[in-house]
Amino acid sequence: METESAEIKRILLLYTDRYYFVKQVYPFGLDVIAGVLRRHGYHVDIGYPFLPEPDVETNLRHLLTFSRPQLVGLGIRNLDTCMSCEPYGDFGNQAYHTFYFLPEIQQIAETLKRAAPNVPIIAGGGAFTVSPEAILRALDIQYGIIGEGEKALLRFLKAYPDQDQVRTIPGLAHLHNRGCVVNEREPYRFETGTWALSRDKQFAYAFESTGLPVRVKRGCNQQCSYCVEPIIEGREFVFREIEDVIRELEYIAQAHEEVRTLFFVDTEFNLPDLTYCTRLIHGIMEKGLHERFGFTSQFLPKPFGPGFAALLAEAGVSLILTADSFSDPVLKKNQIAYQEKDIIDVLELCDRHRIACTVSMIFGLPGETVDTLDHSLNRMKAYPPDFWRRYEYTVGGRIYEGTPLCRWVEKGGGEPHLYGERSPGYIKPYYFCSPEAPLALNTIIERELGYGIAHDNPFADHKSGALALAFRTDQGAYDAAVSTFLNSPLPVCSQGFEYLFRKLTGAGRIREARTICEHLLRALSTAQTDPRYLEQMELVRFYMGLLGP
Repeated sequence: METESAEIKRILLLYTDRYYFVKQVYPFGLDVIAGVLRRHGYHVDIGYPFLPEPDVETNLRHLLTFSRPQLVGLGIRNLDTCMSCEPYGDFGNQAYHTFYFLPEIQQIAETLKRAAPNVPIIAGGGAFTVSPEAILRALDIQYGIIGEGEKALLRFLKAYPDQDQVRTIPGLAHLHNRGCVVNEREPYRFETGTWALSRDKQFAYAFESTGLPVRVKRGCNQQCSYCVEPIIEGREFVFREIEDVIRELEYIAQAHEEVRTLFFVDTEFNLPDLTYCTRLIHGIMEKGLHERFGFTSQFLPKPFGPGFAALLAEAGVSLILTADSFSDPVLKKNQIAYQEKDIIDVLELCDRHRIACTVSMIFGLPGETVDTLDHSLNRMKAYPPDFWRRYEYTVGGRIYEGTPLCRWVEKGGGEPHLYGERSPGYIKPYYFCSPEAPLALNTIIERELGYGIAHDNPFADHKSGALALAFRTDQGAYDAAVSTFLNSPLPVCSQGFEYLFRKLTGAGRIREARTICEHLLRALSTAQTDPRYLEQMELVRFYMGLLGP
């Protein structure tokens, strides 16, 4: 391994979000950083330490051997899921269950320090930006970057190991003389013509299963009590040139035939007003891109309106509507800038124009009482789930450092409705939930609604195995993927077959495609009593027929 005194030219960026096993969100931020660094002559690899092997240390040692990095970056997207009622959660007590990822990130950091003791480690990402000092101390590393990491990391690479230069870098957080210094960030701007064109194809499975992210602006000017987006994004809006966004969409259409859904990853697509987003959608339609892609994004109920709804419907844009609550007292208590009427107006416009809308709710925020809870549940019953509308909800407000909710709790608010552990930097799961504990409140909600929100998120072996198959395939390791397939149990083969088959045939590996078809048919024939497998047998035979004699 290189020593820290050598000029840094090789960088390994690690995506540390284990929740990828449940929802395949690819490391967009790391890909942006990698693109910038590569344009400046650096060799950059992006690695995922949880795949393809089940053992993290094995994967890390392989990545270190392959990449030979002189610096490792830890992309920390999430410390937990924010959700307090995870049926399969691995952290909590009788009041709440969640997934808590920091212990595994600590394991990654410790493995790196043992295996590559002279290689500097620098952290970054959304979760790190919220609690930089606490995370640096928890990981026992010296450096991190808050906010956007492209320029700051580039400056770090050029300055390191000169500590006088390093400590002046805008956006750098560093432990120094038993304290932590967090330098102020510089204003951000998008680089026209070069921003985020490429996508790392080793995460191509995520492009299909979750959608491909596209960024059109940064910033959030809202004051919602629980939300960290203004901390992560900054409060000032910074927009990309619309022509630049359109060029990126055209590039994606040509380079990624498999992609059908694009997700605009703004905090809320219709902020601060409808001017920019309306112009962007018109630009998309003028180029016919709405016929190539489906689009989705987060929206607030206000600003909106009939004309805007008609435009979204024509362009095929679906909504994730941040509603939180139908109770005006709860919305006001949490500094939310819209009212119940605004939510209902949007729901009715979506009904009228047949716009797919996922309504996002949070129960148990400050101000929630039995009466406000009943009010929201009755509104959900009045506007029930149907073909075009679905609901998702969380219970309790996760308390993060620097939010209005955190400041209120620190002033003595919230008792006796606090659950979890109040830790330095609030890096351990900690919730406000009223009028009951999260799990108890969730039981009431499910009983009153007559249904629950599905949490199909166990870290099951067959899902992990299928993801490992897809991961090897996306890396072009076809021989290893086929070997893994042939030696995997039936549930893994069943779930991973179609993706592997398509990739093999697309690469011209017809013999291997036929081999996995024949193997799966033999395995399915022993499990004919399961109707799911009977249906898949017909599908496999159809695929085999496409291969010819």
